[in-house]
Amino acid sequence: MKKLSTLTIPLFLACFTLAGCSGEPSKKAADAEKSVARQAPGIKAAPVEGRAVDRSVEAVGSLLPWDESMVGSEVSGTVEKVFADLGDRLKKGDALAMLDQREFKLSLDDAAAAHRTNLKALDRENARLEDAGATLKRYEELFKQGMVSTSQYDDARTRRDVAQAQFDEARSRLEQSASRVEAAKKRLADTYIRSPISGEVKKRFISVGEAVNPQTRLFTVISAGTLKFRGTVSEAASPRIKTGQGMEIRVDAYKGQSFTGTLKRISPAIDAETRTLEIEAEVPNRHGVLKPGFFAKGVVVTMRESGVPFVPEAAVYSFAGVTKVFVIADDAAHERQVRTGVRDGDMIEVAGDVKPGDTVAASGLSVLYDGAKVSVVK
Repeated sequence: MKKLSTLTIPLFLACFTLAGCSGEPSKKAADAEKSVARQAPGIKAAPVEGRAVDRSVEAVGSLLPWDESMVGSEVSGTVEKVFADLGDRLKKGDALAMLDQREFKLSLDDAAAAHRTNLKALDRENARLEDAGATLKRYEELFKQGMVSTSQYDDARTRRDVAQAQFDEARSRLEQSASRVEAAKKRLADTYIRSPISGEVKKRFISVGEAVNPQTRLFTVISAGTLKFRGTVSEAASPRIKTGQGMEIRVDAYKGQSFTGTLKRISPAIDAETRTLEIEAEVPNRHGVLKPGFFAKGVVVTMRESGVPFVPEAAVYSFAGVTKVFVIADDAAHERQVRTGVRDGDMIEVAGDVKPGDTVAASGLSVLYDGAKVSVVK
């Protein structure tokens, strides 16, 4: 037992000595780490700028012609001539095509001849009526003087009444024949297919020699001097828009360019399936560079806000769904959670507890924390 105790003591002392030697470097390392932690890191800083921002609502849609007319024929016939084709510019009333007019001219001639006959018949009946009227007037005087009997006077009055009825009938026939003449003239005029609007031919569907009827589509004519932008905005944006507001229109065919328009119509109801609101804007197209059918994006400027805080993009730090900046004050970094907005060059809008005139960290964000001591370097 004494031998064991004697051996144990030196071993214990050796272990204690070794432990003391190995623990001293660890303590120095920990002190060094604390010293580094206490040292303020050097960071770059930038001021928070106040800028003016146009608040807007975006819409997505298409450009449509202001007017689009499907032109057909009001009469049946055979196409004799075609005057217009794809892309031709037209004024309202210009002829697009003409049907064979021979049958229509014959119908007009027949109607005109019948009208002339009825006119002569009316003249004859008018003469008879005047004669019967004069006879009745003479008999009235003789009847008052007792020189003619009652039956003679009644006969004269009956002849006048019959003449009046025949005159009225002849006048009705004349009016009917006059209507037939006008109808025949209209049918003849309808052999010319005319444009109902000023614009351009979008499509032509007929050729010479083709038989057409009133249900046949012959041309499509569009008016593109002014276009419609028809699109939709989100349900959340609906309270901020109203008719009369200006709109900027952009199309992929002209990148970098924008075209002006005016909001003219707003749907009274939200689409229950898409949760969007349909709008329509008027877009001048004087030079014809915009084409109906273009996919377009519209921006409605709803208000102009000044003093909006902007920071460099390098000053915004995002991690695990949290976006923040570090405001520098009293040589320390103070964390501020923010929401980002519009971009302006290399600057970005931030909303939160940040205001123009503040200074924010613009480097070393990953090592900063709320209350960290910092040293601003240039």
